[in-house]
Amino acid sequence: MRRRIEIAYNLSKGRVLDDPRILICKNILGIPFPADKIAPAASTASRYLDAVRRAQTLEQLLRTGVPYRGKRLRLKATSVLADLMVGPKRQWIDAAEAMANEKFPGWRELFQTEGKRLPHQMRKELEPRSAWEAQRSAFIDALLDWLGASPDPKVASDLHGRLDAVLEFTVFVAREFLLQNYSLEKHQSDVFDAFQLEYLAMDEFVIVSGDADLSHRTSRSSQACRIVSFDEFVRSIDAV
Repeated sequence: MRRRIEIAYNLSKGRVLDDPRILICKNILGIPFPADKIAPAASTASRYLDAVRRAQTLEQLLRTGVPYRGKRLRLKATSVLADLMVGPKRQWIDAAEAMANEKFPGWRELFQTEGKRLPHQMRKELEPRSAWEAQRSAFIDALLDWLGASPDPKVASDLHGRLDAVLEFTVFVAREFLLQNYSLEKHQSDVFDAFQLEYLAMDEFVIVSGDADLSHRTSRSSQACRIVSFDEFVRSIDAV
């Protein structure tokens, strides 16, 4: 794992990309990122990853300190990246629960008694993938509104294609949440997956991941070929 971090750091020269939504605003929508929104700090993530790649042990990282630019850097905790995503995680959970409220306001009580969030007939109606097409469009409309962008149908259609992997992943999670007993609290890392998939909105990016669940959940996406394993990525570099 340390070797992979080292390779990734050297290839990127230590640069961590801005929030994908900042890049979407700049490169696709041509608008400034909303001033009233707070994006995860790329500089904080970069410093954290730099410290991790230098550390020989967890004890050095957290207690004795890692040699860093003439000093010794010691982290208070390993939850830096998780802490940066607290806001997006809360938004992720709120959005899922709001969707459940819209479908069936009594879902919490039903889940307590039957272990399901929707009545049988409603679950049956939402089983086909075609039943979720409106939800995909609603996600794009909500994103454009959040970014303060114009609700132009052409822009929405373009973004729909650019975020196809995000939509596939989001619908997968939404279906699991409403139709099964999926726990948002136990799968909070899913917000990281949804977050990183937004980079695929820009044509020049691929996602490098060893997460089999991520590949499975986006396998139907038109962007699935841009989600590759670390070994595949390294081989593609060697071939250049």
